[in-house]
Amino acid sequence: MAKLTWTLDDLKFQLNSHPLIKGWVITEENTYRRERYFLLEKNRLATDQDRSIRARTVSARIFVKLSKHGRQGEITKKLFFTLNLKEQIESAIEAALQTDHQEWSLPLEIPRNLQQVFTIDPDMAEDLNGVTEKLTARIADTVQKPRKSTFNSAELFLSVLDRELHLSNGLTHRSSQSRIYTEAAFSYEKTLKDGSKASDEYLNSHWAVHLNQLPIEKIFEESAHRAEQSLEVTKPKTGKYPVLIDSEVLSTLLNGFVSQLWASNAYHGLPFIKRDQELIPDAIGDRISLTLDPSLPFGADTTALSNQGLPQIPLKLVDQNRVIETATDKQFGDYLGTQPNTVRGNLVIEPGQLSHQELTQSAPQVIEVLQFSGLFADPNTGTFSSEIRLAKLYDNQTGMISYIKGGSLSGSIRENFRGLKLSNSVIQRSHFSTEQPQGQGYFGPEFALITEVSIVG
Repeated sequence: MAKLTWTLDDLKFQLNSHPLIKGWVITEENTYRRERYFLLEKNRLATDQDRSIRARTVSARIFVKLSKHGRQGEITKKLFFTLNLKEQIESAIEAALQTDHQEWSLPLEIPRNLQQVFTIDPDMAEDLNGVTEKLTARIADTVQKPRKSTFNSAELFLSVLDRELHLSNGLTHRSSQSRIYTEAAFSYEKTLKDGSKASDEYLNSHWAVHLNQLPIEKIFEESAHRAEQSLEVTKPKTGKYPVLIDSEVLSTLLNGFVSQLWASNAYHGLPFIKRDQELIPDAIGDRISLTLDPSLPFGADTTALSNQGLPQIPLKLVDQNRVIETATDKQFGDYLGTQPNTVRGNLVIEPGQLSHQELTQSAPQVIEVLQFSGLFADPNTGTFSSEIRLAKLYDNQTGMISYIKGGSLSGSIRENFRGLKLSNSVIQRSHFSTEQPQGQGYFGPEFALITEVSIVG
């Protein structure tokens, strides 16, 4: 193991004593991660790879003084304990001096009596290895169930992330979060009338924060069943359809689109929806009510504090399709002369009135997308598109249900959400990616029906 050459106290001392530095934010993360990769060996689940990983990372966001009045330089830099600290800081300052930003400052007061939030599964915090073994046993049991499709592979990742936030105003805040990821791949093969073979694979994946949010058996069974259905498909006919999407797609679309309610969009001249404007212009369906909730138990973006050291509490952004608040952090509050509020949290959307069955029967023909090949969503325009990996076609005139695959789907939140219908059943979802330090959390309708969606077969 490489020798550590400095500590966090050394870093703070050097940042505080440098004449050009006016403020800083330090983030330290310690991650303990278990990874298992599974395959089938002699008709039983076998572990292909088993990894235990510990990682420690430190990054510093540094604000420096510029000669221009009302301006400052900024840089965020990853720091390495095995490299010379002074050289790394000088390199960061040099890079920050080449930038030019409007001046702003971190909060002067350190928040007290923060709300308690629940972000880590207690079983994972106590014994990550033991939880790994228990989940492996559950996977082995579900793989052994008799079915027409064939189990190909699976992955199971569990991690506990401990995070410390240090600000130059004296704030130190510690938090922890558990994260779970699993995926399952099944394939199905059948003999065609001409004697040739046809096969297809279906991959299902799921993120969670708490073990209670991880329905392993459902994930694997769904993947197995849909692998079978993937060969019983036709291409969709070109036209415009009511399309039923699940909460994963709805969360992806809205988590991007609601950036138009952020003060940062207003400052940068990006699409911005002001207070008292409609979220969906001329809506005739269910009116969306949306809250940014950082207190949701075991949410992907549950936190008591923002990255800039401000307390985070639930903030209702949209009420019955009417925008009532703008999410504003300290930086853009200073820029725009407004008070900061909540900018972190999980999207909480109020449910509708209809069941899943009622949604599928709400038009002569309804397409329920089971999986996209790769959903592209533009948060600035609200447009989205993808190829259909697998979908159900409900023909309510004939009473027939069939599967479709292929063809491209495209739409716009502003247009296709006008006649929105939300399910009365709700679900909690989480998603994490390497592109963002915090996750995307969702609690709301399990399904949503959007209208007049263009599909090209």
